[in-house]
Amino acid sequence: MGSIPDRWSETSWEKRQDLAVPMWHKSQVPYASLPNKLQHVDVWIPAEYTPQSESLSASWLPHPETIWVIWIHGGAWRDPLTTSDSLTPMLKCLSPTLFESQKSPIAFASISYSLSPDPRPSTVPSDPYDYSRNALHPRHILDVLEAISFLQQRAGFGNNYILTGQSCGATLAFQAAMSPERWGINSAKAHIKAPSMLLGLNGLYAMPELVEKPGGKHDQYRDLYEQFTQSAFGPNKELWAFISPASVKDWAMEWPDGKYVMLVQSHEDSLVPFGQVERMMDSLLNSKQDRLEIELLEGYGDHDDIWEKGTLFAEVLAQAIGKLS
Repeated sequence: MGSIPDRWSETSWEKRQDLAVPMWHKSQVPYASLPNKLQHVDVWIPAEYTPQSESLSASWLPHPETIWVIWIHGGAWRDPLTTSDSLTPMLKCLSPTLFESQKSPIAFASISYSLSPDPRPSTVPSDPYDYSRNALHPRHILDVLEAISFLQQRAGFGNNYILTGQSCGATLAFQAAMSPERWGINSAKAHIKAPSMLLGLNGLYAMPELVEKPGGKHDQYRDLYEQFTQSAFGPNKELWAFISPASVKDWAMEWPDGKYVMLVQSHEDSLVPFGQVERMMDSLLNSKQDRLEIELLEGYGDHDDIWEKGTLFAEVLAQAIGKLS
């Protein structure tokens, strides 16, 4: 990933009292050596796992045995209104008993990453001179990997983390578990360990199918799907297949240390067909290593409800943490 200055100690911890339990929060910590305005990560640590004081040293780090939950937001690789703050609703919905029942401490992080151009007037149109809003693959996944590497090098948690995301954030989570060579990274120099667990929420897993034959009520969005796919990955349809997690032929080889996968998909999702999670299940079941456990949970509500409301996300995340702890 290259050498990056230590921005951790330059960002102060602030106490938050508006979440499920009191937490310390580091806001927008840059993870790149010359960061654009979207290359940052937010971190939350429940106060009960920290020194009991009114202030926390900016250099303080959680114990290496802490289980990390790392979140990747959605937004079709381009929506500037969906940000790293999107983890907050879930943090408000967690049950306080979750922290009382765990043997290991839990930390939370949310990754902000460079976005592709978004011409829609209903959002904030991207400036062609804004590097953070004109990304093309593999920039998105490289940002995610650099953010994870930044956290691992500082907090020392290795692969003891759950990588979770919604919509294209789920795509990025699964891409992070795939071979780094796919993204032009030498594995020996990657300085990153893949997660033990993946949690995908209403995810995009098979881009060619999404664009060409979404089916049923989702056919009306084919032009939209093609627009944001081309914006993120360019016009090469072979590349669309190559980057799709559901196209992986050998998950045992790509993610040898994987332990658990949880997939959540709602039949009420107006933007993502249920067939996306079915293709992902097929790929995993056909090529996983024996010890990898896979679970598909039927969600409820519309596409963004799972993170905007936070309740279901908090419920399934508690299950996921229980499996890893």
